[in-house]
Amino acid sequence: MYIPAWLILFVAVLLWACYYYRYGYLELKRKAGKSEREATPIEPKHANPKLKRRGITESLQRFFADFDQFGVIANGWAPIKDSPWRLQELKDTRLRTFNNDSPEYGRRYDLFYNQQRVGSLEIADTPDYTTEEPRVRANVVIRDARLIPHPLDDVSRFWTSIATLLSAGTGDEYAEAKRDVEIALTQAYLAKRGKGMDAAPEVVIEVLFLGSAATYIKLRERQGHATDLVACISEEQTQAE
Repeated sequence: MYIPAWLILFVAVLLWACYYYRYGYLELKRKAGKSEREATPIEPKHANPKLKRRGITESLQRFFADFDQFGVIANGWAPIKDSPWRLQELKDTRLRTFNNDSPEYGRRYDLFYNQQRVGSLEIADTPDYTTEEPRVRANVVIRDARLIPHPLDDVSRFWTSIATLLSAGTGDEYAEAKRDVEIALTQAYLAKRGKGMDAAPEVVIEVLFLGSAATYIKLRERQGHATDLVACISEEQTQAE
């Protein structure tokens, strides 16, 4: 039976198109979708940690109550909200990164860069902590900076944002925090360079900060006022109906 050459060519092109769609286009689309998801910040699922009553100081209790919204406020704050970074609070309250001989407690957070967990943040009170004078200690540990595309810039911007929240907004505190970040980043870079770019299994960046969390406290108060205002308006609307 005679089959026209054009028909053979047409069938071949059709089969190739089907194959490309099935194994080429769909695979590229799947990979593109996966890459897009990986480049999207996580939706944080915060735990609701509780302090044990035994051995808890008054300053720690006050600090713990004041910082109940820190993860939510930090993630919603523009410098962090518009970035790949997110905080996710943990249930465990025992601090791990302050290297104290006796157990110490505070607020703990996993740090995510888009979908990757890259480190941790721990915040603790100071012995003289009050809501009016909210002096706190914070420690950021980036376990492996290789997971971050531009670690020097991205880590610096993120930690500067955290330091701003945990400060009174004064030039001295900001300058000190920025200096601490730059020192930590330089040390991490030199350590990696000394071991060789491919030899180091991880690049740890750690920054310890002491400051006044007045900026965060103000944001928390504003959020509280806004929530009260919405509740008041809703109540008035209900009564009017």
